[in-house]
Formats: sequence, C-alpha cells, structure tokens
Amino acid sequence: MTVIVLGSGMSGLTAAGELTRLGHEVVVLDKGRSPGGRMATRAVGDRRFDHGAQHFSVRSEAFRDRVATWADEGWVSVWYQGQSVTQPDRGVEPRYVAPTGMSSLMAHLADGLDVRQSTTVRAVTTEAGGVTVDIGDATLTADAVIVTAPIPQSIALLSRSGVAMSDDDRATLGQIRYEPSLTVMATLDGPAGLADGHRALGGPVAWIADNRHKGVSTESTVTIQSSADYATRHFDSPPDAWSPELIETAQRHLASPIIDTIPHRWRYAQPAQVLDIGAVQIDADAPIVLAGEAFAGAKVEGAFLSGLAAAEIVASGT
Repeated sequence: MTVIVLGSGMSGLTAAGELTRLGHEVVVLDKGRSPGGRMATRAVGDRRFDHGAQHFSVRSEAFRDRVATWADEGWVSVWYQGQSVTQPDRGVEPRYVAPTGMSSLMAHLADGLDVRQSTTVRAVTTEAGGVTVDIGDATLTADAVIVTAPIPQSIALLSRSGVAMSDDDRATLGQIRYEPSLTVMATLDGPAGLADGHRALGGPVAWIADNRHKGVSTESTVTIQSSADYATRHFDSPPDAWSPELIETAQRHLASPIIDTIPHRWRYAQPAQVLDIGAVQIDADAPIVLAGEAFAGAKVEGAFLSGLAAAEIVASGT
C-alpha cells in the first residue's frame, strides 16, 4: 500500500516510520524547510535556540519504550526532574530533551524515510480506491493519506479540496481549540543564572529556558515563551508591540543582560481541548486520517501516540 503523510512533525514521522516498518510505501510532504514542526531549533551562527517544544515527559508504556531506545542511542537525555504544573498528582518525573536541539531528534526520525520538505500541498482529492495530492507542479497518488497539520489547517485543506465531511466528523473536530504562543529567542552577555536551567513564571511570560544549560547552544541563549492569555491578546500585533514586555519581564530573572533578540509566533502552540481518541478517519471515498497531539492528550507524547494510532488505522484497512 502507498501512503502520503502530510506533515513532518512528531505525529507525521511516527506514522511514516511505523508504516514503513510494516512494509508500506510512504511519502512525507511538509511545507517547512526541515523536519520537526513545533519540535524546532533555530541556529544563528554558534547561537542555538529550542523555540518550540522545550522538553517532554513520559506516561505511556509505548512512549516509554521508544524514549528508552532514543536515550540508549544518545538522541535524548534527562534535562531535569520536575513536578507537573498542570497535573501535580503525577509527582516528580524526568523531563527529556534532545541535547543537540529538538530538531536533531526529528532529523533522526526522518532519516531513511522519503521526506520532501519545502512542499506545499494545494489540494487532496479522493475517489473510490485512492487519493490524489496536488503539490502545484505535480500530483501524487496513494491508497491513503494521513494529515497531521493543526486541525483548523486540516479542515481548511479538506474544505477547499471539496472533501465532504459528515456532521459527526465536523462535530468531533469542532471540539478542538488551540492556544497561541509568542516567543523571543534571546542572546545574553553572560550566564543566564536560572536554577535547573529554567524558570516558570506568571503574567506575560510563562517560561524561560536556558539553551546552554540544556546543551543545545555553546553560546548563552534563552528562550522566552509567553502565556497563552498574553499571546491571545497580542498575537496579531507586530513584534515591537509585544516583544519589549516579554524581554523586560524575563530580564528581571536573568543574571546577564539580553543583547540580541529574535521574535517568533506560534499560532497553534498547543491544543486547549484534546480528544483522547488517537486519530480520526474522515468518512470519505478513500482513507483520509487526521492525526496530531490534539487527538491523544497533547504534548510531544500525544503527538507520538496519535501517529501510532493513525498508522494502525491505515494499516488495518489493507
């Protein structure tokens, strides 16, 4: 069976890897320049920044086994031990990172797969027995497609492609909402001085992470991430309307002056509501499966589990 996966983030690459392991032919398409999605690392000379997902924890047996393999191979390591802010009953648990940047783990997952970056999908059309994906200068055909973009983008793609969704599908997908985030990548003139390499705050800044403490950067850099509420209020404003407040707030908690900054927006930083159903197959003429962390408990682990679920749905249709 031939499968096209849209998106080279954690869900997409997990699904592609699992289907490849099962013997299927898989092509991954993504509009970005490199794999990763929100598992993103920015390099500016010797300065490096994880500017999307900062770390991840483990709950499920399937993800624990995979993380153990990654750790044995040197792709991930424990950054610190901490208690969940949102679920304190889980107690203290390890927080994992990719020591050379989150995007390095994603590049590892993409290795050996047919991943085509800088590719924009214009439309997905179905007919009995197959799917056609229009990428502008060419079309690709497959037996099934897995779509891993944030749900609003997935719905928009299917709508402009003329893929009819049932009322049940629309009701299910309509439950999912996302929170945005505003990010500042900051270079410091010396050590950050953050205990355990991070600081969780309230107000406009939710989180500061020391990239040198994580091992990501040889230079002193931090990633400043806003609260969802602050990002919602300021998302459509230009960076000079919101980045100074984030910088000023973060500076009060840093041991060295901030000397350079790069702003970044994440419109779909994380789902505010999730559906713990793994993945969803759209009621269409040919298999279209939607996947992503919004279907499996959010976070990096949710994206991984949703990718496995999507692969299982597609493979079980053979």
